[in-house]
Amino acid sequence: MRLHSTLPLLLTLMAGNCCAQSVTLAASNRQPKGWGADGWGGFRFVFKNAGPADAKALSWTAHWEAKGKKIGDDFGGDANLALPAGNEITKDEVGVLPATVAATARPGAAAIVGVFRVMEGTGERALPFRIEVPEYILPEKLKLVKGKTAGIELMESRFRTFKHLDRTLRWIDQAYGAMIELTGEHPFDGKLMVFKEAPPHPWWAYAGQEMILNTDYVEATLKDFDDGIIAFGWVHEVGHNFDVLGDWYIWDGPSAEFQANFKLAYALETIKDQSYRVNWKWQAVEYPAPDKQIRLRGTELVEKFFLVFGDKYLGDASRAWTSMSSDDIHSFFQRLQRVYGWEPFKAWYRSYRTLAAKGMKPPTTPEEKINLAVAILNRECKVDLVSAFQRWRFPVTKETVEAAALKFGLSAKT
Repeated sequence: MRLHSTLPLLLTLMAGNCCAQSVTLAASNRQPKGWGADGWGGFRFVFKNAGPADAKALSWTAHWEAKGKKIGDDFGGDANLALPAGNEITKDEVGVLPATVAATARPGAAAIVGVFRVMEGTGERALPFRIEVPEYILPEKLKLVKGKTAGIELMESRFRTFKHLDRTLRWIDQAYGAMIELTGEHPFDGKLMVFKEAPPHPWWAYAGQEMILNTDYVEATLKDFDDGIIAFGWVHEVGHNFDVLGDWYIWDGPSAEFQANFKLAYALETIKDQSYRVNWKWQAVEYPAPDKQIRLRGTELVEKFFLVFGDKYLGDASRAWTSMSSDDIHSFFQRLQRVYGWEPFKAWYRSYRTLAAKGMKPPTTPEEKINLAVAILNRECKVDLVSAFQRWRFPVTKETVEAAALKFGLSAKT
């Protein structure tokens, strides 16, 4: 959801529109149990074009309502969504339920009210929608238990059945320490990071100094911890928090997810307490697990999943680098790590800190960020990796990498 005002919506048909109105719209709340106040939620638009001609959803605008009154500014954005004849098309959006809206609506539900502009034939028309959004309030107070670097804040009753709280905090604290070793960073100036239970939202969890857990998944996660299985997702969110300098090396959504998992991989391989296990439910397409309940050590997960995942991408010459998933990107970088070790990557992250400390600005395009990454890794690995990146179809040449090294003052190491 783009939280900004849009141009006034055209609500009348354009002159000369003689075509039948064959596009319909159904809007729904993807968290029907409710959204937390100031919390994220998802909603869905489903278009059906029953007519013989293609149509197009142009843009949408909406606002919050509580007790029949508009609250706050309009929001929405462009859609540019093709609606082929005879097809059903889905568009998902996310947004935040403002606490002021939730409070005004009590004890009833707030609503997202708006319209979609749709082009049919030669004219435009408006499709109205209304989405009820009840407020979700956790049924219990939260209790915070602190470790050395991370805390766990859950509904009080969770702790009555959570048998291995101390071990769980130890694993997370060690993962945090491992990521400091890898990156040299101390997120949030070293302040305590907290896994906090929250109302349902569109994700399993999301990062920040407070890592917001979806209450729908907390019970199963705690059972896994008690059973000796570390929560992949919890360590993943810690990894996101360590991308303090992500503007330098994250070029798109998949590369952001790769970065979190690359730090997870280091943590799982190196933490002192290796008593945990991970279920083999994450699999590369060509290398399926014989049983998803097989329990792996951290190094085994890296080698059976991340290391081999990219084969399908690599073997399909029609796919461009822009189509790479996070696991494709990870597969390539993990192969570099297996050849050259973790030390060049520790230096890689610290190189960005050095550049930032000199007052330099991060690259602004994906291509520039990738070429700078290669330039740094060339220096730290003491080899020319351009051909390896080219094999994976990254947008690099010897000349562009040298230009990046020159621009950012990277001198070769001896």
